[in-house]
Amino acid sequence: MTPIIILAPELLFSIIRHLPSKDTLNLGLSCKALFPVCYQALWSSASLIPARGKKTWPGFQIRRKFVSEVRETIEKSWLGSPGLKYAKHVDFGNLIYKRGEEAPILMQLLEDGVIKPRCIDLSFFTSDLRSMDQRPAIQQMKKYTESKTLKELKTHLYSEIGYSLSEIVDLTKITRLTFNISIEGYRPGTEPEETVSRRIKDITSILEKTIYLKYFSWKGDTDRKYHIDSVSEELEDLQIAFNNLRDLESLRIENYLFHPSFFLKPPETVRSLVLNCLGSGQWWKGFAACPLTNVTDLRFHRAPAVTSYASELRGFFSADEDLSIDTITVEKVAVQSLEVFLCHSNVVPQDLGRHILKGNPKLQRGYKLELTGREAKRLLRKYHSRFEGNWELSKSYFEDLYITHYLNDADPTTELEVVEGFCLMCIMGEIEKGYVHCWDSAKKRADIIGEKCKADLEEKFPGSIDYAIHYYTLEFMKGQDDVDEDEFKKESIRLFGEDAQRERKYAAAKETATKVLPPIVNKFRRIFDALKKTIIKDASEKIFNDLELDEMSVMSSWTEKALEQFRDFGVTKLSLSGVDGD
Repeated sequence: MTPIIILAPELLFSIIRHLPSKDTLNLGLSCKALFPVCYQALWSSASLIPARGKKTWPGFQIRRKFVSEVRETIEKSWLGSPGLKYAKHVDFGNLIYKRGEEAPILMQLLEDGVIKPRCIDLSFFTSDLRSMDQRPAIQQMKKYTESKTLKELKTHLYSEIGYSLSEIVDLTKITRLTFNISIEGYRPGTEPEETVSRRIKDITSILEKTIYLKYFSWKGDTDRKYHIDSVSEELEDLQIAFNNLRDLESLRIENYLFHPSFFLKPPETVRSLVLNCLGSGQWWKGFAACPLTNVTDLRFHRAPAVTSYASELRGFFSADEDLSIDTITVEKVAVQSLEVFLCHSNVVPQDLGRHILKGNPKLQRGYKLELTGREAKRLLRKYHSRFEGNWELSKSYFEDLYITHYLNDADPTTELEVVEGFCLMCIMGEIEKGYVHCWDSAKKRADIIGEKCKADLEEKFPGSIDYAIHYYTLEFMKGQDDVDEDEFKKESIRLFGEDAQRERKYAAAKETATKVLPPIVNKFRRIFDALKKTIIKDASEKIFNDLELDEMSVMSSWTEKALEQFRDFGVTKLSLSGVDGD
């Protein structure tokens, strides 16, 4: 292996510059031969605004005495150090634009060539607006950026102001622009109806000049709600301005860009897209239809509370419009180039992940695994929710079925046979043919007509009404039309005449069914629910391997596995004595 100390300085620098400052300093101090390259790497990026909780070189820790720390760093660390000539990337924060002693000193360093950065980071806060034209350093910065070519100087700008940026910096030198605009950051308006239009035009004007942008990030507050048609022309111009950003590679939108129905189509050069959006159905329709031609990295990061979703959008739309994210569906997505897809947001359509999986074969394995797992959980939650919602109804339907079984055939059966019947009729039968809800509808019809005839029947034939309702429920399920009161009474009397003990037998069968069946199906339910993780894993593997997955196949596999485990409990026979009514 080649010793590191004999590598070319350029290669050494390209390696060392990726190390943390502390490690770089220790490496230079421990090896004299490496010190020059380490020293150059330490000074290659100079910052007066270090990352929170992280000390940078040659920066300082932000403390309470912020101003004195800045002045001390400039005077003692920067001015007296030969390493300043290596600084190619300098983060000034908002020191150039604020009222302080640091701005003139820093501008002098730039104009005298003591610092010759190729890239500078600047921040422009709302507090910097006051008396802006009275600060010479601001005009000096603009002239300095205008005097350089794009090859000589690139600017990264963080701005809380949505206008007048051309007065503080040459916009053609900005390659990275981050907006974080509060209400105070927009141009003051005199006419309320023109306020939003003016704001959009200001941003459009800025973008028309920042033609070499590589990165754009947006977050903007709003103090008014309005229909999208009122600013449609302004939004069209904004879209055109974005279309002309031929170098844009990364785009980030927070919440929404002026309106939750406006989907900004990224320029074809964009490869990385972050959409932490609160979008309406129209926004999602625009997203789904956009091919995002060269986007390989798509992320939804933010996960606000779902309860805030509708309230945030309310006011942009009519009061009767459904704004629930749960009602928004995506039929398909046009994007097919994704390699990375992250979605930590719960304000996206539930079926988005499935369409991303189907349409993006280049998706990296790790992201595909995450998506398949999430999609499997979504489907299982959906299918199990239906099972959960039908649970009590299914037990009632099953008890009604077994009343007839007990009346017609009182032979002993086993717990396993009971559970197999429950799976066949109440789980798979409901999915395939809607047995449970069909029975519920039939039962309600029988209850209604039975209630009307109850007084007359109970007076002459006590106990007959319950069996009559049971009988007609099953007849209605078979397709019989509704009957009137006279027909219902006649049939009830006929049934009573055929077997005078029928009502007593029915009551005994019902008591047996309600006593015996619930403990058995509840035992099965515990086994069924305990298999959820196993079923999710199986479903994930099928989705990952592009196999079709539907409710029928999932629930069939689930019930089969549950039945296998249920068999391990044995096949206890049931005692049905007394069903004959004696």
